[in-house]
Amino acid sequence: MNGQDGQNRQDRQKFGEKGENIAASYIERLGWRILAKNIRIGQGELDIAAMDGGDLVIVEVRARRIGKLLPAEMSVGPVKLRALIKTARKYVQKISYGGNWRIDIISVTEDEAGKLDIELFSDITMGMKGL
Repeated sequence: MNGQDGQNRQDRQKFGEKGENIAASYIERLGWRILAKNIRIGQGELDIAAMDGGDLVIVEVRARRIGKLLPAEMSVGPVKLRALIKTARKYVQKISYGGNWRIDIISVTEDEAGKLDIELFSDITMGMKGL
């Protein structure tokens, strides 16, 4: 790995952290209550767990800059989705939660001028958590 690769990785990591902070602020503005962030369970990680009224919401944050091939929300493919569901199930069991829960994506996209676009994609599994 050369120095440029390391710098790019650091830049992506910093932007990812910035995206998660922006998403957390957005969630709070929606009136949701954040339970935890950066939750590690086994091999998986969940970005944010929050309560939307009586529903537990597992939030996957996707931060991108304009110019990437896929929009942020489209970067969650079938493998990532299965991993999210598996990790979310483990989290639900760990906290002994018996109510409704879902997985949402919050997409944070930054354009060339630094302007941010934030979008919420609710219940990306459409209730089908048996994948």
